[in-house]
Amino acid sequence: MTDHSMTDHSKVEAREQPGLRRPSSHSWAEIDLAAVRHSVRAVKQFLGPRRHLWAVVKANAYGHGAVPTATAALEAGADGLAVSCLNEAAELRMDAGVRAPLLVLAPGEPRAAAWMVRLDIILTATDRAMVEELSRAADRLKKSARVHLKVDTGMGRLGVRPENAADFARFMADHPGIRLEGIFSHLAAAESDDPAYTRLQHERFMKAMEEVAATGAPLGMRHLANSAAALRFPEMLFDGVRTGLLMYGIEPDSPELAALDLRPAMSWRTRLSFLHRLPAGCPISYGCTYVTERESLVGVLPLGYADGYPRRASNCAHVLLRGQPCRVIGAVCMDHMMIDATDAEGAQVGDEVILLGRQGKSAITANRLAEWAGTVVHEVTTAIGRRVKRVYVDEEQSLDSGLGPRG
Repeated sequence: MTDHSMTDHSKVEAREQPGLRRPSSHSWAEIDLAAVRHSVRAVKQFLGPRRHLWAVVKANAYGHGAVPTATAALEAGADGLAVSCLNEAAELRMDAGVRAPLLVLAPGEPRAAAWMVRLDIILTATDRAMVEELSRAADRLKKSARVHLKVDTGMGRLGVRPENAADFARFMADHPGIRLEGIFSHLAAAESDDPAYTRLQHERFMKAMEEVAATGAPLGMRHLANSAAALRFPEMLFDGVRTGLLMYGIEPDSPELAALDLRPAMSWRTRLSFLHRLPAGCPISYGCTYVTERESLVGVLPLGYADGYPRRASNCAHVLLRGQPCRVIGAVCMDHMMIDATDAEGAQVGDEVILLGRQGKSAITANRLAEWAGTVVHEVTTAIGRRVKRVYVDEEQSLDSGLGPRG
C-alpha cells in the first residue's frame, strides 16, 4: 500500500529546499511579439484605412499563445479577434480581460447563450435553435445578442446555404434582441492555382448578400477573404479581412506576397542531447527505415512527435546545427529524433538546434517543414505541444520572459 502521507511530505519538502529549481524545457518556441506587431501593421497598411483587420487567434493563436499574441495584434491596430470555440473566447474575455470585439467562428451551444450575451461575444449564426435561445437570453439580460450570419458558399462545413440566407435573416429579424452586425463566408481553395472555385464562392456570396439586403436587414461588416485571398483577390476584401498566417509572418504560397514585409514570429529550438559515431550499414530508429551509408556522427534531439514534430518528416526534413543543414534520419520517435551531424563541424552536446527559424545564413520556414511532412503550414505550428515552452521576446518593449532554457 502506498503511504500517501510520506508522498505528500516529500512533495512539500521538495518545494521548500533552497535553490531547487524546475528543470528547463527540452525544447522551446520563441515568439517575437514585435514581429507580430510589425506584420499586423504591414497588413493593415496593405488593406488601407477603410477595412477592418480581424486577427485569427484560434488554436492557441496557431500555437503562438493566444493571450500574448492577441494583445500584440490589438496593440498594432487589429480591429477585432476571431476564435474557434467558446473555451477560446473564455480564455481571452474572462481570464485575460480582453475587451476588444471577439467573434466565435462556430455556432456554439444554446445552453451557453446567456454567457455569450453577458460577455458581449459575437456569435456565428447558422442555427435557428441557437438564435431562439440567444433572443430569450437577450430579453432576460436586457442586452443585445450580437451575431454574424455565416453563408456556406462552398466549404460544405458550417453556414446557411446561399439560397436560404434571406429567409434566415427574416427569421432573426423576428426575434427581439438579435443584432445582426455582419455577414461572412469561408473560402475553400483560395491558395489554389486555379481561381475558378474561389470566384464561384465569391459570386454566391454576392448573391446571398443582395438577397439578405433586400429583406431590409443590415449587412453590417462583410468579410470573406482569408490571408491568401487578401493577397490574390482585391475584389473580395469587402469591409474586413480575417487573417491568421499573415499576422504570424507565415507566408502563404502567393506571388503577391512581395507586396508585404512580414517577419516570422516563431522560432522552434532545442539542444543536442547526445552524439555518437556509428559505422556504415547501421540502421537508425524504429522500423530501420534509414541505414547509414558512411561512418556517421549521429545526433539525438530530445523531442519527437509527442511535441508536435511531424513523424511524416522522417528521413527528409532538415534541422540547423552550427549553421549547417542536418538531415533528420530514421523514424521520428515519440520523445526523440535523430539527425546526421557528420558535416556540422565541431558539434557538441548542448549545441542549440533550430527546428524552425534562422541560424547563421540558413533558415527553415514553416512552409518548408510542411512540405517535408506533406501537410499544410497551419498544422506545423498548431501541432507544437505543451511540453514545448513558449518564450516571449519583445524588442519594442525590451521584454524577455527569461523562461527559455538558455545558458
